[in-house]
Amino acid sequence: MTNEQKTASFGFASESEFIRKAGKLHVRDGFRVGFTRCFTCNNMCGLRYKVDERTGELMRVAGNPYCEVVTGGDPLPLKTSVAQAYELLSAEKGLSHRATTCGKGASGVDVLKDPRRVLSVLKRAGKRGENKWISIPYEQALKEILDGGDLFGEGHVDGLRAIRNTKDMVVPEVPEFGPKANQLFATFNEEDAIRGGFYSRFMTKAFGTVNLTTKHAYCGAAVGVGYSLGLAPEVSAGMCDVDWDNFEYALFIGTAPGSSGASINRLGRAVADARVDRKVKYACVDPILRDDVANNTNAQWVPILPGTDTAFLYGVIRLMIDEGWVNKAFLSNPNEAVAKSHKEINWTNATHLVDIETQTMAKASDFGIGAEDENVVLVDGKLVGVKSAKLLKPAQLEVDGSYTRKDGKSAHLVSSFNLLATEARRFSLDEYSKRCGVSIALMKEVAHDFTHHNRKVVAVSNTGNYAADAMMSSWLICILNTLVGSHDVKGGALYGNGSMMGFAGTYDLETVDSGFSQDGQMNVCRNAAYEESTEYKTRVAKGENPYPAKHLYHALFPGYTAGNAAEMLTALANQDPYPAKALINWRSNVLYSASSIDHRIEAVLADPKVLPLFVGIDAFINETNRYADYIIPDRVMYEEFACDRTWGNFHQCVVAGAPVVPLHTAKNAKGNPISMESFLIDVALAMQLPGFGKGAIPTKSGKSVDLLSYEDWAVRYVSNVAEQCAHLSKVTAEDRVFAGLDWAMKEVTPRLSVAEAKKVEALFSRGGYYERDDKYQGNFLKNGGGKFLQLFNPAVAQLKHCYSGENYPGVPVLRAPQFFNGDEWEKHWTREAFPLRFASYKPAIRSNYSVAFAHCVEASPENFIYVNELTAKALGIASHDKVRLESPNGIPVTGVVMCDAGVVPGAVCVAHTFGHSAYGAEDREVDGQRLPGIKSRAQGTAVNQMIPHDPTRPGTYSMLNDYWVMGNCRTGIPVRLVKIS
Repeated sequence: MTNEQKTASFGFASESEFIRKAGKLHVRDGFRVGFTRCFTCNNMCGLRYKVDERTGELMRVAGNPYCEVVTGGDPLPLKTSVAQAYELLSAEKGLSHRATTCGKGASGVDVLKDPRRVLSVLKRAGKRGENKWISIPYEQALKEILDGGDLFGEGHVDGLRAIRNTKDMVVPEVPEFGPKANQLFATFNEEDAIRGGFYSRFMTKAFGTVNLTTKHAYCGAAVGVGYSLGLAPEVSAGMCDVDWDNFEYALFIGTAPGSSGASINRLGRAVADARVDRKVKYACVDPILRDDVANNTNAQWVPILPGTDTAFLYGVIRLMIDEGWVNKAFLSNPNEAVAKSHKEINWTNATHLVDIETQTMAKASDFGIGAEDENVVLVDGKLVGVKSAKLLKPAQLEVDGSYTRKDGKSAHLVSSFNLLATEARRFSLDEYSKRCGVSIALMKEVAHDFTHHNRKVVAVSNTGNYAADAMMSSWLICILNTLVGSHDVKGGALYGNGSMMGFAGTYDLETVDSGFSQDGQMNVCRNAAYEESTEYKTRVAKGENPYPAKHLYHALFPGYTAGNAAEMLTALANQDPYPAKALINWRSNVLYSASSIDHRIEAVLADPKVLPLFVGIDAFINETNRYADYIIPDRVMYEEFACDRTWGNFHQCVVAGAPVVPLHTAKNAKGNPISMESFLIDVALAMQLPGFGKGAIPTKSGKSVDLLSYEDWAVRYVSNVAEQCAHLSKVTAEDRVFAGLDWAMKEVTPRLSVAEAKKVEALFSRGGYYERDDKYQGNFLKNGGGKFLQLFNPAVAQLKHCYSGENYPGVPVLRAPQFFNGDEWEKHWTREAFPLRFASYKPAIRSNYSVAFAHCVEASPENFIYVNELTAKALGIASHDKVRLESPNGIPVTGVVMCDAGVVPGAVCVAHTFGHSAYGAEDREVDGQRLPGIKSRAQGTAVNQMIPHDPTRPGTYSMLNDYWVMGNCRTGIPVRLVKIS
């Protein structure tokens, strides 16, 4: 039997990429090894790879030993040579220097040769959505997309040339909607910074459309925004992580360590070490018991009804306040100077006084004690401005009284802490317990544990609390950390994930000469305050009450939540505020990924009269671009440059690499492989758009360089990042072999100076840049501090809800789930009709697109509809029964029940990422040849289509959103289970 036959047979491992000669490790002839990054989910872990150069095949990937997240937080120093790094991964040494990847990452190699991957340009041959395609030359597709015409025998279609009208207003009487060029809609997954930045440059600055959207609002926007409201007066986005090396107690809301968010490779070892070495305790507040919450450890499951996190958190906070278990010394520091005098690096507005009548911070100028922009506190019974030189000690924490202004009038002033305490006491502990299903005793245990570990505690979430009030529950999570003073504390709430971006540096990738500006424009998601709109101003001018608004406006952090691709498709379907003329969808799958999108929109996307032109750019036909007119083939992760952040790293890092294998797609007439970048560059050159072509990229020297290829862009981006890395290793000849640098630098060296190329080579030699500095300075994180933490957020309190006209609350509030018009859900969706509550969650080794990884599907073939044993018994349902899961107006789904004590009674829990109807799961016809669907890709239940939409929103098509932030809901959904006989 030959070696080749052995390799192809079960039980025979492939030939090793290394060989030992005279006691020294060498790369075996015919193999190439090196580093890249994983993109099988959005964590972007560092990888090492093995390529058989005789066949050009990527054989295997594993963890990069220099990368923090795949080494369990113990990476090798950059000064370690690459050969030595591989030595340390071998034999017994490999037990202490493990560098692993998860099941998704290990399976990712399947994506290159997936049997349903799109490699050539496809044009639909039948009606949209029929999955009938013909292969056409790239140049034909380019011309048709540019020039339009009667492309399908269905009537004239405008091409991109005609659509790009930057002079005439799309809605003449509403100037904020901008020019007609905005009738090009575009969506993408921007997590890949290099390629996402390129796509955004084309859409916004070159073509000039304001309608570029992404996944934020159905992924993590509401949670990120909510948490940020407790971090600073201004509205931004942010969440904390756990200081795994030193925490003593952690509270996970809607998740468990490694179950979602940061790299499971990092967290798996971190939580194991914490359990064994330090006997830590943690609690997971979740409707379903995750594997991480194991017996015989200090892990605790707190079963909670889906969508009720705010009630639980306020119950815990009330107990902390009533029992005096808050860090009053920390909370009483009113400014940075007083905080520093007490050896603190953060301070809060807990003592700052709020004018109850105006719901604004009391102004020092109104009391004759300071400036107009200066807040007020009470010290020794007297009002003092927080900027006053006299303020040298802590302020009074609990204040509620009347004080005289300099004009003689009385003002009712209350401290931010008292406002929070009052809100916490609005409901009894019995009511909180009734709403969330967690006993008072258990809430008290959590409150006690959270406050009795010397600030080495942290409360965290990672989008697992995406309910109708996700903003409120996330805000409370941040406030919990504030009440004990754990932000930036050793063992507390950590703010890591530091990275470097490559848009600025020697090469200016942000500036586009003569580029289009979206200043003053509002996209179709209406990403601005209602009060800024023509609608509002016109109604006020007529003397009308402007509320309720006739449309939905996204006032709270519009830059983040407006990136809602599902909201954009909803506007497209409603043709409001204006109709779309074209949609370009790159690496995005809105119809599958977005919870609560109205799935009747599929029929709209299939209608050329509503959407005249639809171009999909992707390596796969997914649930969304299956309705496209054209599919432009694209790169997959091993065919692209990488220079990205990772989730879960606590030291500053960037994971980097060059394409591992050549691009597999078909070539154009010039002999160049087709991809998103080649297509958009050709469109830009044909239309003479700014920002592309000769001399399109400015440099610090005053000269410009060309942007004529993907490599022109990506190499300059990586170079800008390498320029920021202060301690890059010197690359040896041996490193070049063990890191595959001759291959990696082929497209780099011709585009950079010698000095620049050396830095990029050093970056690639370790698969990125990973710092290992001591992250602590005394009892605090070295790079932390400077946070002005908020209990009352004055910026939020000045916003008005566009329907009710009521001000947003300045502190978190607990309300029953509400529709856009303020109606409670139960007014329309009664508990009698829908008695159960639904929650979805992320499985450990599946992602939205992992269905294209055959080994991943084999390891995790399907999901189940999980219910508690008592719930199932009451419904006459048993494990393995087939059931239909129904919501008020979503599309019912079917699945297999699994009864489990590890689900809270009254809940239904189902993992997302299963049950595909595309990605090769569908029957497909290409050039007259039938390609049958791959049944394994359809296995399981796809839950998002079941999520209902809001019946009170304007328009035929709608979504179910967080009442405050307008992020899509996916938790706490009213449902019922029906047994299928």
